[in-house]
Amino acid sequence: MTKAKATTTIDRFALKQRLMQQMLSGSTTLGQIGKALRTEGLQMSQTDVCKLTGLSRQVVSDIENDNGNPRLDNLRSYFKLLGLELAVLPRQRTELDSLLKPPAEV
Repeated sequence: MTKAKATTTIDRFALKQRLMQQMLSGSTTLGQIGKALRTEGLQMSQTDVCKLTGLSRQVVSDIENDNGNPRLDNLRSYFKLLGLELAVLPRQRTELDSLLKPPAEV
């Protein structure tokens, strides 16, 4: 019987980077990011998240499935556990793309 390999800090960092790039490109949602970090990165169940954050299982499920209209404090609590912060980004793709470019050298 083989044990599943524990995810290392470096693996979690790489996973988080990949997911952030997908989010910034518009190819994934906040819920998908949360679920991937919870399951792949931290190897936690929704119940574990509930115990650590005080959120209900329904709230965690709604966040991960991009359902409902979760409260800001619930989102903050959930994503803080996953090592993320909520941020405000421009909606216009051109504005976002210009922010993501490395600064021009002087």
